[in-house]
Amino acid sequence: MSEGNGAVTALGESALTGWRGAVGKAVARPIAKRTRFSEEDIRVAIGLLIIAYTLYRILRPSIRALRSSR
Repeated sequence: MSEGNGAVTALGESALTGWRGAVGKAVARPIAKRTRFSEEDIRVAIGLLIIAYTLYRILRPSIRALRSSR
């Protein structure tokens, strides 16, 4: 990921603020040591997962409400 798109990297890193950032950084180091990915790659992936989960939690009730109103 570090060679990839700068916008995706910035988006993933921006999700790691506050306690999520502290946890993401703490988890990234041991994972990076055991895999071929860099710490930055792991942090970006964790950040993108946080964003995806947040969108899921926001959009799922909206989609259910739209389906049930038909």
